[in-house]
Amino acid sequence: MQAQNPSSGGTEATTNAFKVGDEVTFVAARSTGHSVSLSVREGKISEISSATAVVKLRNGRTSVQPLNKLTHQGERNALTRALLGDA
Repeated sequence: MQAQNPSSGGTEATTNAFKVGDEVTFVAARSTGHSVSLSVREGKISEISSATAVVKLRNGRTSVQPLNKLTHQGERNALTRALLGDA
């Protein structure tokens, strides 16, 4: 049996839309007991590597987040899209 791989002829290279100094938001999940709480965290990018960014939060702490989980501040983040949709 052969594995079928889709051709990659139509894919385009994407560039990183974030840069150091951008204000971003991301969704943080915390599990306690039998519940899960979701919150939106805000911060400013202080460093960027190939797939992650170091975000300095408003309380002075830092958090390392994957670039695909970050959203520019003012845009709909993942939690807002989950609750209200993309409309």
